[in-house]
Amino acid sequence: MDGYDLSDPRPAYLRIATLVRDQIQLGDLKPGDQLPSMRALAEQYEVGVETIKRSLELLRAGGVIVSRQGKGSFVSERADDAPASLPPSAGIADQVDALRAELAGVKERLAQLEARVNES
Repeated sequence: MDGYDLSDPRPAYLRIATLVRDQIQLGDLKPGDQLPSMRALAEQYEVGVETIKRSLELLRAGGVIVSRQGKGSFVSERADDAPASLPPSAGIADQVDALRAELAGVKERLAQLEARVNES
């Protein structure tokens, strides 16, 4: 699944958007390169097409990719100028979901640390 970490508590669309952005920053995808189709990406990451659609919308909002009707999505010519972090998503709900997922990971790590301390 190309670096797709199932233990990452963030929503799948954020993880996938981050992976695509990282491929661009590492030079694996260059300005003008076409991304695989949404269906191909969905199969690659074993998620639904709607999840891929959200990932691409996030990348498009950040200027990382551009989409052309009937042609597909391409790495933006100005992808090098795009911010290193993903832009805030259009909705507060997405941000809250991401924060909840991150908090769940923190709670889990805290519980593990507390268990170790109690064992001592």
